[in-house]
Amino acid sequence: MKLTVFVAIAMAGMAGTSMAVWSATGPNKAVEGRDSPTTSAATASLVEEPPALDMSTFIAGDTLMMEGRLGHPIIPSQRGSESFLFLDINADAAKQAAIPAKLNLAIVIDKSGSMRGKRLRNAVEGAKTAIGELRDGDVVSVITYSQQAEVIVSPTVVSSTSRASMLSALARIRAKGETCISCGISLAMRMARANDDKVTRIVLLSDGEATVGVRDLGGFSAIAEGCRKSNMAITTIGVDVDYNERIMDALARNSNGRHHFVDRPEQLASIFVKEMDSLSKTLAVNAEVTVDLEPGVFVDHVFDRTFERQGNRLIVPLGTFAQNDRKTVLVRLRVPQGPQGERPIANVAFRYDDLAEGKDGLCEGKLVAMATPDDQKTSELDGLVSGRLIQSETAISLQAANVAFDQGDSAGARRILKDQTAKAARRRTSATRNMPVGRARDFDSAFGKSANALSAGGGGFAPEAEERESASQVKQNQEDAFSLGL
Repeated sequence: MKLTVFVAIAMAGMAGTSMAVWSATGPNKAVEGRDSPTTSAATASLVEEPPALDMSTFIAGDTLMMEGRLGHPIIPSQRGSESFLFLDINADAAKQAAIPAKLNLAIVIDKSGSMRGKRLRNAVEGAKTAIGELRDGDVVSVITYSQQAEVIVSPTVVSSTSRASMLSALARIRAKGETCISCGISLAMRMARANDDKVTRIVLLSDGEATVGVRDLGGFSAIAEGCRKSNMAITTIGVDVDYNERIMDALARNSNGRHHFVDRPEQLASIFVKEMDSLSKTLAVNAEVTVDLEPGVFVDHVFDRTFERQGNRLIVPLGTFAQNDRKTVLVRLRVPQGPQGERPIANVAFRYDDLAEGKDGLCEGKLVAMATPDDQKTSELDGLVSGRLIQSETAISLQAANVAFDQGDSAGARRILKDQTAKAARRRTSATRNMPVGRARDFDSAFGKSANALSAGGGGFAPEAEERESASQVKQNQEDAFSLGL
């Protein structure tokens, strides 16, 4: 695939319980004493008219707190323009579920011939670790796959007695045969559906390319979408450097799961511990953002996330949230020309099942820009929105660099990363002029993630790099691109 084609596909394919609390700080505060009964008519006539309330941002929520921002608070009225809608949703780090959600975990292990030896031993140990982390009352199943899938542990309620039998069953797994990843996922879905009242997660482990069953990216994306619509997320774990990172990314991204790259098999246990710890702290499930756009406002691009359009409504599923989780939504908009003054852009609603409060969760907010006929008074891009945009642009560049390298153009791969580094630096300079008061640290965090990924992203593409080092770089770039898009 040509690089330009890939970038176009990446941009298109990566194509939401309380009322809003409106921000009215700094220059947007009303003039003090304006409506005071002691102000005379003559004096009142000299009082400057206060600026309009800033409705280009809002904050709403409780267990999950949502901040909404427009990329450009002041837009031109006499021509169409580009802007952004940015949602930043954070889960309360201190809250706990009133009644901890029971988990329904399906562990899907590659047992093809390439897994023989240390890889399979560590995969089994990782599965044992996960079972050890589960609480009594949780449900677990274990599926293996080679040229076909096999149930090793049927859905079993975890207890002190059942753990021993499950661990014994895991010891009998042997590596052989081809690799049918889709077979393993399909069987896991059938096993998990029997327990759809629980928080369901499929943890998929693979070390190689799919050689049997579904083998194309589109097919795996469709499988992941089916999982998401059934309230099942897939966590993908790629082991060593021979698996297909784009397929593993697509399975995780399109199901609202997570993606991990494990360079060394002995790291597997820690990944399972991390995953179980997050699942045990689930605060919200079935989270979904709905954005109702005003007439004429058009969605140009949704970054990094799956979505659905229904006329002027944009729906972005976000899945589950654990303590301290953060998920973002970034949308590029086209805003038409129109009258000056307040210009409503979108109404945002974020719904979820609140496990901490034991009720339906709802955050709502309205985003309104100010339209001016004076182009010199229009806003530059908001600093926080710029930081999130840098992350998406960096993710695209990391994947584009991978494609260039796969096509034998290591110099081109390094050039892509160098160009994005320069572009990010320019955005940083602009962002400092348009930073909301007290929010520089938030921007620095976003920028730092991108800068670190770009700094490390080309090391394996150097002329002196060995083959395995280069392959490892590709996998790491894909994992970094996935994380930057969250």
